[in-house]
Amino acid sequence: MNVLYYLAEANLYVGVFYLAYCLFLNRNTHYQLSRVYLIFSCVVAFILPLVQVSALRSVKPVESESTLSPVKFAAPAITATEAIPPVISPAVTVAKQYHYQAPTLASPAAPAVLARHLSWQEGLLYAYLVGAAVLFFMLFIKLYTLFKMFNNKQTVNEGKYRIVYLNGPDVAFSFFNYLFISTDIHGANTIIRHELVHIRQKHSIDIILLELLKIVNWFNPFVYLLQNSLKTIHEYIADEQTAAYESDTLTYASFLLDSAYGAGGTSIANSFFNYNLLKKRIIMLNQQRSGNLARLRYLVAVPICAALLCTSTLLFSKNYGWVDLAPAGVKSPGKYAMLNARFTARPKLLKITENGVSTITNQLSVDQQNKKVAYTAATITRADSLSLLKNHNIKVEVVADSAKFTTRDGRPILPVVNVDGYYLMDHFLRNNIHYTSAKDEKGGLVEVGFALDKDRRITNARVVKSGGAKLDALALNGFNAYKGIVNDDPGKNLKIGVYFFTGDYSIFKTDSLGNDPEFGGELIITNYKYSATRTIKGYEYDESNVGFPGDNGNTASAKVVIYEKNGEGIWYFQNKCTPADLKMLKDKYGYTFPSAASMTIQFFHPNDRHSRLAYIFDAVSYLDAPYANQFYNYMLDSVKYPEKAKKALTGGVVVLNFNLDNDGMIGNVSVEKSAGNGFDEAAVRALQSYKFAIKDSPGKHIIAVSFCVAENKYRPVVGEAIKKDGYVGELAISDIKSMFKMGTAKYYPAGTVIQKVGH
Repeated sequence: MNVLYYLAEANLYVGVFYLAYCLFLNRNTHYQLSRVYLIFSCVVAFILPLVQVSALRSVKPVESESTLSPVKFAAPAITATEAIPPVISPAVTVAKQYHYQAPTLASPAAPAVLARHLSWQEGLLYAYLVGAAVLFFMLFIKLYTLFKMFNNKQTVNEGKYRIVYLNGPDVAFSFFNYLFISTDIHGANTIIRHELVHIRQKHSIDIILLELLKIVNWFNPFVYLLQNSLKTIHEYIADEQTAAYESDTLTYASFLLDSAYGAGGTSIANSFFNYNLLKKRIIMLNQQRSGNLARLRYLVAVPICAALLCTSTLLFSKNYGWVDLAPAGVKSPGKYAMLNARFTARPKLLKITENGVSTITNQLSVDQQNKKVAYTAATITRADSLSLLKNHNIKVEVVADSAKFTTRDGRPILPVVNVDGYYLMDHFLRNNIHYTSAKDEKGGLVEVGFALDKDRRITNARVVKSGGAKLDALALNGFNAYKGIVNDDPGKNLKIGVYFFTGDYSIFKTDSLGNDPEFGGELIITNYKYSATRTIKGYEYDESNVGFPGDNGNTASAKVVIYEKNGEGIWYFQNKCTPADLKMLKDKYGYTFPSAASMTIQFFHPNDRHSRLAYIFDAVSYLDAPYANQFYNYMLDSVKYPEKAKKALTGGVVVLNFNLDNDGMIGNVSVEKSAGNGFDEAAVRALQSYKFAIKDSPGKHIIAVSFCVAENKYRPVVGEAIKKDGYVGELAISDIKSMFKMGTAKYYPAGTVIQKVGH
């Protein structure tokens, strides 16, 4: 329906330009400029919808850096408004290669017939096409009638134009280089002089342009009015230049009056005889000529264009704005944004269905005409698929790889999406939209649009992009049930993508959403209990700006929203928390701000350089202040993850004892708790090599070194028993080094040695 939206916007602009003409230029006698204005308005009205100035749109602000009042929300569980029957698919098995031997005799099965209902959008489109077809047919008939006249035997070639003499009543009109005139018409020389003005100035091009415009925009009354005004301007121009040859204007006006009752020509030609225009033509012949300053009135087109360009950018939500004159300074949606710049589809396989059984394979081989023909997802064509279905009763579809990616405890790993930053709303939706999927249900994407009222609450929620009746109902009911605030500007229009995830990663295609200027972000609703992040005391929380490289101390802008047991959410900002606040967070909620974090990006398909489907693992450390900067960075570089453990995806916790002398130097390093697998040696070696003073009290100290596995998001648990006197915290080491260095992000191919996060 984008074409109809585009046409509606363009036709609105045509109306604006024409109304401006009627208000400011209709009585002006600078006819050539009026002609240019009308043609210009027809063209530019269809260009402006394709142009936008994104800089005019407000960029989504960063979450407010002040503690928000608790937002209370309570609502019943969200379910679909109507029952959706389960979709039963044939059994699916997995194979590396599928070979099919065609039988000698086969009876092709008739293809299934799917019921389809005509939507109102399609009905509107068909009605538009019917109207356009009728106008096109009418234009064809008019042109055909003219071309038949071209073959008239009474044709005289006058060099740059031809005169076609017609039998019958008084008639005179011109079309391109042809001048049609009755053989015995009165005042033939004056009429020919008049029509030659139309021919020299190529007025027929204007008329054909308006006829084509009328076909495309047959529903717009302004197009018909504009065409009549342009043809009137043509007559004013021809009258003005013809009258200059006469003894005076009054004589020519009298001639027009005497010739008032001639026959008019076809509507696509410039006809001399037009009774409806006679009065206007005589009045304008005697109208006082407009002065030079009147030319400035035509500059009204400039502010109109500017206003319509702003309107096109600010009021219309569209994806056909191909030209951006001033792109907005795009606010990064967070540390994950770089991953979604080229978020591409999963590798493709073939799904082969025969006799009700489906097989997923990377290749299909079929014996055809005494030779074996192999098909893959990359080589099979639609014609091949139709041929296989017709001749061998095999249905072949190209599908995305459906491999599962799970954590060590078996939970599906969720990929990175463009985080919307509306944590309170997202928390409510995740906990109140209960998505249960039928067998083999794929899930999908629903894009919901809404506006914020003056209190920053959701109004006018609607489905912008459908994912099917069931998913649409779940998403829309969820947004309508949320009564809390959305932390953005009042009056703003937003669109949020909601992914309903069943384990099929092919639904994640964020590049189709991010280009919309109203796009606010995305969230994921799973068909299982959402795995919320909880503190050691069981409170749900969401962290932000933790582990973002390039800031002071790696977590200087860290903030957390703690959700009370009743669902209230309260924000806390690390750089604004007092020591009493930090103690309260630890004692009441069991939460401690990380001291630093190393962010690792894991690609689902690391060997596919075109794929950016990925997930994040933050190796978060909790170290006392003396160990949180130089010591942390050094250890992050120096601890070498054992290669055997890395290949086996093994992790563990090593607890080390060490002494600080009076100068703050480390000594007497020993292992209090072993993790084996080479972890002990790696931790001891790195700690012994640290030769810088630490500003901490002398004596015995304890540090836990957690060896984490990024691929399955495994982080071993540090027991509470070791957190006794002298405990300085937990240092997290990932088996994969972060791709972030000195505050920038780079993609390192497999096998590249990557250094630590700077700071």
